[in-house]
Amino acid sequence: MENKEKAEGLEKELEIDGEEEHVYPMNGVKIDKGFYTVFELKRRYDAAPKRIILDSDFQREEIWARERKSELIESVLMGLPLPIFYFNQDKYGNLIVVDGRQRLTALFEFMEGAFPLRRLKILTDLNDRHFSGLSPVLKGRLEDFQIQAHVILPPTPDRIKFDIFDRVNRGGMQLNKQEIRNALYQGEATKLLKRLIGSEAFQSATGRAFARETRMKDRYLLTRFMSFYLYRCDLLKDDAGNEYIYQDDMDEILGKGMEYINSSMSPARIQELEKMVLETLDKSAFYLGPDAFRLSSAGRRSPINMNAFEVVMFAMLQIPAQVEGRVDAVRKHMRFFFDSAAFRENIRSHRDGASKIEWRLGEAVKIGRLLAGDDM
Repeated sequence: MENKEKAEGLEKELEIDGEEEHVYPMNGVKIDKGFYTVFELKRRYDAAPKRIILDSDFQREEIWARERKSELIESVLMGLPLPIFYFNQDKYGNLIVVDGRQRLTALFEFMEGAFPLRRLKILTDLNDRHFSGLSPVLKGRLEDFQIQAHVILPPTPDRIKFDIFDRVNRGGMQLNKQEIRNALYQGEATKLLKRLIGSEAFQSATGRAFARETRMKDRYLLTRFMSFYLYRCDLLKDDAGNEYIYQDDMDEILGKGMEYINSSMSPARIQELEKMVLETLDKSAFYLGPDAFRLSSAGRRSPINMNAFEVVMFAMLQIPAQVEGRVDAVRKHMRFFFDSAAFRENIRSHRDGASKIEWRLGEAVKIGRLLAGDDM
């Protein structure tokens, strides 16, 4: 019983209180229908850098067994049609696989000689054959096989892509927005997020609440903070290259943030951003302890709150150093703010509206500057 209660408590601890869903009009969708030969897709996969992305973190399908891979190859050699593939095309022309990763992986691995065909039920004379052992006719049949794909094209807004991803993946576990975002913006941004959530600074500041996290809620917290930080530094741009103005579209600003890290930041600047986040997490843990990002709740330990995370992190940005004698004052000021009627009303509904975010982060900066002063 005790272990069960602990497990239930940990599950509750992994919740993020405050995530808000929005309903958007489905305008601006662009999907192209096309055919690709296996040879063409393999050529894109072998390019340097790769022009088709298979190793998406968001893909949680189990790894196919050799027999299932062999059955797929057999179907292709027989000319049987495969289910439709779904790709997302980024602005550079790269294809990110939304649905069909395991099928393409099996085809590419076979062509690379990674496994022989096994337990074929129809083309039994091909059992134990590698790709190199097939006749020229069969090799050509596999390479020339055409798959049908639906390609989501830019500039389809992220919020519409999320709806498409959801529909495509309904047969399995429904993906959340951060998992999809992690697929759409693979690159330096996703690598940075992975390093940050694995850091001791993040683990300490969150009280190791995300030790068993599998749905990227930890990445979501950091994506929000870094995107807001880049936005307030006037680094994000709209599609025309002008200063980006947030207009209540959280999916858009988070996508802009990840895209900026991927395409506009040098390795040195990414390192600076990472250092800033780690130092801010360290200060959060130092001044507020493992409950730094939780709101007070009578009778139980409340879950991590995403709005508290943003406020604390922006406040800590203003505090230049960790001073033991200021711990009590910092805790008192932060607790007073979180318990205030103004803050509670701010996060009650439509908390991701532009005016509410501007007020929340603006107040965080004021608190941080006050706490950084010498007259505390």
